[in-house]
Amino acid sequence: MSTGDPLLVCVGDLMVDVAVEAPALARGGDVAGAVRLGPGGSAANVAAWGAVAGGRVRLVAGRGDDLAGRLLAAALEEREIELYPLGPVAGSSGAMLVVMEAGERTFVADPGANLGLGEGDVVGGLEGAGAVFVSGYPLLRPATRAAAMAAAAAAGRAGVPAVVDAASWPLLTGGAGEPVLAAAALAGTLLANRDEAAALAGRRDPAEAGTWLAARVGTAVVKCGAAGVMVCDGDRPPVPVPAPAATVVDVTGAGDAFAAAYLLARAGGAGPAEAAAAGAGLAAQAVATRGAWPALPPGGPPEYP
Repeated sequence: MSTGDPLLVCVGDLMVDVAVEAPALARGGDVAGAVRLGPGGSAANVAAWGAVAGGRVRLVAGRGDDLAGRLLAAALEEREIELYPLGPVAGSSGAMLVVMEAGERTFVADPGANLGLGEGDVVGGLEGAGAVFVSGYPLLRPATRAAAMAAAAAAGRAGVPAVVDAASWPLLTGGAGEPVLAAAALAGTLLANRDEAAALAGRRDPAEAGTWLAARVGTAVVKCGAAGVMVCDGDRPPVPVPAPAATVVDVTGAGDAFAAAYLLARAGGAGPAEAAAAGAGLAAQAVATRGAWPALPPGGPPEYP
């Protein structure tokens, strides 16, 4: 990484992830299980994978003036990820509880300080950006919708590679995903997994959904897990991109790794299909890693192709 590398700016959430895993829960009682605490948040995850992929990275998100906020800031500094705004805000940092019980996952999200993200923060945070990631989560919250929309619009005006991520399919149904589509049209590209694309387009087939979405936003990249990626660019025929073989340990963070590598490749001059192949390669590394962030070995950051 050098100061001449494109700057990847990630706009969205920074949170503490609390993962709880138990064979069964006893309502009102105690059970033995595994509890892991770590940094997370959609945009923060993309930033972490962008950093280990060799990019210069800035995260535009909010952190609270609390212990969790200090821990999050330290985790970002350890990976040389710039946090903007620099200082904390009053209140608590965001947190995500993930409960895994008998193979089923339940999520409880508290955005916390991320709800304070304003348009002024985005304007300052995008300075010098060579590529921009905008999470769909702040677009789906009224308090942060204007700021996230401003990020997508600014990236589109600047002509830098930019994507809007579709967030989570249950939040997109019944027309609720309209802000995501509107922002993606400003940025020029939508990233979505198969379920998210279906929720937005009303079509289950990834190629059909991607074609419909591309007509609306410009470029739609539909991630289909082990089945690969469908790239729909404008009115061109859909291009399938295969996924490399991978040993799956934990799929958490795979989509974030894909977004980071995709954007860094686009910033380096790659076309959408070539960038999707780069994204699929880093996603394969991510599914072999437990947790949303890549582990930092004692010798320093891991090196990925």
